[in-house]
Amino acid sequence: MVYEQIKAKLPQRFFPKPENPPVVEPEPILTPLTPQAPTTIGVDIIYRKYRCWTGNTLGCEWPKNTIEHNPTAKTCQNCGFPAIIPTKTEFRGYKGRYRIDKYIGNRGLGRLYQGIQLTDQQPAIIKEYLLPQLAFKPEETRDRKQAFEHLAGLSLADGRLQDIRLNFPWDAISDPIAERCYLVTNGNIDAYPTLKTYLKATNKPMSEREVYRVLDQGLQTLQFLHGQKFSLPTGQIQQGIAHGNINLDSLLIMADTAEFFIHLTDLALWENLFNLSTSKPVISTAAKDLVDLGYVAFYLLQGNILDANIDPRKEQYWQGITLEFKAFLFRLLELDKPFNNAEEAREALLQVYQVLPREILVITEQAETPKPKLYRPSILLLSILGVLLFCGLILWLVQRWKSPETAMEEPVVCCLKSVTGIPAGKFNYTGEKDSTWSFIRRQSNLILQNQTLEEKLKESQPKLQLKYQPEDSIEQAIASVKDKQKDFAIANMVEALTPELKHQEFAYDGLVVFVAFSYSKRDKSLPRALNGQISIQQLQDLYTGKINNWQQLKGANLPNLPINLYIPKDAETIRIFEQRVLRNEEAIATFRYLKQQQQSNTSFTYSGINITSLSTLEMLQKVLRDFEEDNIGSIGFATLSQVFGQCSAYPLAIADKDKAAVQTLVQDNGKSIDPNTDLCDDKGSYQPNIQVFKTGSYPLSYPLVVLYAGDNSRPPIGQKFAEMLRTAEIQQILEKTGLVPLSRQ
Repeated sequence: MVYEQIKAKLPQRFFPKPENPPVVEPEPILTPLTPQAPTTIGVDIIYRKYRCWTGNTLGCEWPKNTIEHNPTAKTCQNCGFPAIIPTKTEFRGYKGRYRIDKYIGNRGLGRLYQGIQLTDQQPAIIKEYLLPQLAFKPEETRDRKQAFEHLAGLSLADGRLQDIRLNFPWDAISDPIAERCYLVTNGNIDAYPTLKTYLKATNKPMSEREVYRVLDQGLQTLQFLHGQKFSLPTGQIQQGIAHGNINLDSLLIMADTAEFFIHLTDLALWENLFNLSTSKPVISTAAKDLVDLGYVAFYLLQGNILDANIDPRKEQYWQGITLEFKAFLFRLLELDKPFNNAEEAREALLQVYQVLPREILVITEQAETPKPKLYRPSILLLSILGVLLFCGLILWLVQRWKSPETAMEEPVVCCLKSVTGIPAGKFNYTGEKDSTWSFIRRQSNLILQNQTLEEKLKESQPKLQLKYQPEDSIEQAIASVKDKQKDFAIANMVEALTPELKHQEFAYDGLVVFVAFSYSKRDKSLPRALNGQISIQQLQDLYTGKINNWQQLKGANLPNLPINLYIPKDAETIRIFEQRVLRNEEAIATFRYLKQQQQSNTSFTYSGINITSLSTLEMLQKVLRDFEEDNIGSIGFATLSQVFGQCSAYPLAIADKDKAAVQTLVQDNGKSIDPNTDLCDDKGSYQPNIQVFKTGSYPLSYPLVVLYAGDNSRPPIGQKFAEMLRTAEIQQILEKTGLVPLSRQ
């Protein structure tokens, strides 16, 4: 039986025996966990013992009509199939309480209800799965309920809430009394129409460009799903998960008059728990996901919901389809050389885009109006368009060759006014005292006309009152969020977080190490002597007092210059420097000993090494003055957000071990700055390189995040504050304050 196979794959703690004493949970393990998934054989066959006169037990109107006539009825008055849940029904989950507001239909192996989370009054969609007695034995029902709660609470292992158009479940509940299970998702996305519904409504095939968009978004989501680490409710970690249930009924479409977005839902991981035990088992794999997505695209091109007589190997179904697009789909369907993974398939798909026929995509729920007659354009016009298309293709290929790592960005919300569901009231949030955020939130006179960032946020949400109450350390700030003393926190994401805290990135920052950028002695300057770079090992030697002259530095031919070391005053930057640069306990201990000897704003000497603690502005000025007036090769470090925009010091590229040095600043021509770049006269022609921060290739980079509790009983102010910071409007402001945005608009 299928569930014997599931039991063999899952740890025994998934199926606890009530009479046994509690045991200590083992540590999470990094092993695959994909239960044997039976082939979907159709709802009618699963519930065939119920003699529904419509032949569609889940979609039949009689269970709904039964409740309308008798609100206390548990089963359909005609066939005995479980009736729908009455409105106003409330039930408790693991993350809150929910209320059913209305029945909205069925999808796959479940029925859908519009509901609400009672704790915060936020909308939710509840999918009800049934385990009726005529179809499942008591022991099968019990095993499925237990497996459902252990498999359906899927989330990213690192706690992120990433919008990759994959409908993550929020809560998974098995009814202790009725033979039902409930899957809860936040918001209304899970109620979007399916592609099957779309084809029925339009009664026509999708165009090639529309199908391209479905594939592009679908492959992007699969690339994410197959490659990320996920956490199950038991704490078990799984590297990559196959969807296993991709079809026209599990792909949802959100459409407006300009474009549409595709969301994936109903993973086989839990959906197939409600198939019959006699179903033929099929293992879900990433390769099968690609093939299934290929069939979705094929059916969309044909305008056919699902017809076994339609065979993609028959040439008659490819009339009028662009040859390159057909070739791509043949590979996706494994009718030709298959793709190795979703990433490779998406890269190949991008090459097809330029050769597809250009069409205007309009999707609307209104009835179609008669189309005006289209007149055939002249041969000259077609020739001109062909030449322009060819030139555009060449330009696009050249740009991709220059920047092969560039990926298509996720769409972002444009403006603060577009962020909905922000709770009103007074909220306190925190962070580390004298941190990057403490510096950023006070900045004004940038593009806000004497407004600070907080004043801008308050202006857009007058009913929202935020008060910033920083703590002495990040540990205290995190503890205050956990203990409900603060609603959320802003932090530099350097340390790993505990599972009960969630976070969303909203910008990047990083440490930069700098030396003097001097005009008067430019030919003998340190940036040129260092070739514009320094290694982590060299920084360790400098800041642990192993050397006191640049000539002693390993692996460099440098001038005879004594060294002054400068460090910033804020504890946050010092802590990050210790973690990212010094790294080992001995080096950190030595550095702390040297640092502790200094008095406030005074310097001391240890083995000829001077260490001075200054503000960032004072450091920049002192480094330049030391070099030009006293012939001392000073060095310091601070955050990029406080250093970018000045030209008295040169930010060195950082090399880590045997990797090439990475520079934070890039010029308009796409090349990194070098010691010959005129940092003063060329201001505006260089900017932070977003790519090295986003990929983490710059060794001293880190994201800034909003931290908040994952407890659904608390107002979602942390999530909403992150959404506000991630809007294009605020991203532009954050960039002006010196932070590196998530993307450049």
